[in-house]
Amino acid sequence: MDSLAILIVPVLTGALGIYMIVSGNPRLLHSYHYATTPPEKLPALARAEGASMIVLGIAIALICLDRQGVLTIAGVVLLVLGIAFMLGAIVYYNGGLITYSGQAATGVFSSMKPIWRYVVMGLVGAACSLFGIVPGVYMIATGDVGLLHSYHYAHVATADLPLLATAEGSCMIALGIGIFLCMLAGAGMVGGRPFKRWAIALMVFGIVLWLAALVGLIAFIIRFNGSLM
Repeated sequence: MDSLAILIVPVLTGALGIYMIVSGNPRLLHSYHYATTPPEKLPALARAEGASMIVLGIAIALICLDRQGVLTIAGVVLLVLGIAFMLGAIVYYNGGLITYSGQAATGVFSSMKPIWRYVVMGLVGAACSLFGIVPGVYMIATGDVGLLHSYHYAHVATADLPLLATAEGSCMIALGIGIFLCMLAGAGMVGGRPFKRWAIALMVFGIVLWLAALVGLIAFIIRFNGSLM
């Protein structure tokens, strides 16, 4: 029964992916992920996102059902590849991860002067990044892994707990910084093509940093705990 319950999320994720591939409809995404995608490329974007969701579904199933770490590693690899491909496809077809012109209503944000977009997105990004940076700093400063689920450190040797806290805390900080960079870069991708090169570069770097931090979070738990759960 537990295994069947766990499979609900990956099965639903995969089913939504299949729907996007078959229908060619990308509207399961937020509108700002396809706002500046040329109409003729919308089906291609939907198929790319659908394939990514199927990969994510498989990855989640492997991670949730595995208890020894072997399939978990494969799941983590698929998870990272799926997320990377999903975000990359949006940037490739839409010209940016977040856009507000073309098919979507321009709205107040799109009509702002660039400097105010950077201020707003910078503040929002900074606020969001605190959800990673604050816990990360706390874990490094205290050596306390209590912010993790107990099954993530149940088999970690007592002497290694501070090391795990430092490793996880560092990844949390990197995760927060990646979010901040992506939000700031998003301000430079509003208003349609062509997008500023610095914004594209910053977005790519932020995504890579975020994905690397996610891999680190999971990998360090497996390294010290022997398995993810």
